[in-house]
Parts: sequence; C-alpha cells; structure tokens
Amino acid sequence: MHEKTIIMIDYFMTNEALLQYVGNQMRQMRINARLSQQQLAERAGVSRSTVTQVENGKGMKMESVVAMLRVLNKLEILNNFETQAVISPLLIAKLLGKVPKRIRPRRS
Repeated sequence: MHEKTIIMIDYFMTNEALLQYVGNQMRQMRINARLSQQQLAERAGVSRSTVTQVENGKGMKMESVVAMLRVLNKLEILNNFETQAVISPLLIAKLLGKVPKRIRPRRS
C-alpha cells in the first residue's frame, strides 16, 4: 500500500517551492494520462522543453499551463480561482438606510 504524502500549501512556502509543487502535480497528471512529454507538448501546442520546464517548476507561462491542463482534461482545477464578491456590513447597512450620518461621542 502506498502512503500519499500530503503537502499543505501555505504562505510560508517560497514561490520556488510552490512552482515545484505545481510542476510535480503536472507531471503526475501527465503520467496518469499515460502521455509522454512529447505527446503532451504536441497536443498542447507547446515545446517539449516547455513541458519539462513546467514539470521542473522552472518558470511557467499561464498560457502553457492552461493548454496543458486542457489536454490533460483537468481544466476544472481552475475553478479554484473563482471568488465570491463580499459585501461589507457597512455597505449593506447603507443600502438599507441604517447608517447614521454622524456619530456623537458618548457622555459618561
């Protein structure tokens, strides 16, 4: 039985460490798809050296990563970039007309 190492992404990781992590994940996705670097490169419209650079975490263009994810049928990973608009409580109160125009200091 294989034990899976779980890496927790956090803000203490360097950019280099994060790129290395992404590269390792891309490599594993390619291997799981049973594609050689050359096959992935041809299907994604990038060079084999680009695939190698991405997998080694050595700088990557988003365009190349997106093209590779498309070939690997993993575009759903990009759903993690979706954000929800947050409306501040003050804005909600203002829209409801409940924000005082001025605040007076309290008397003791």
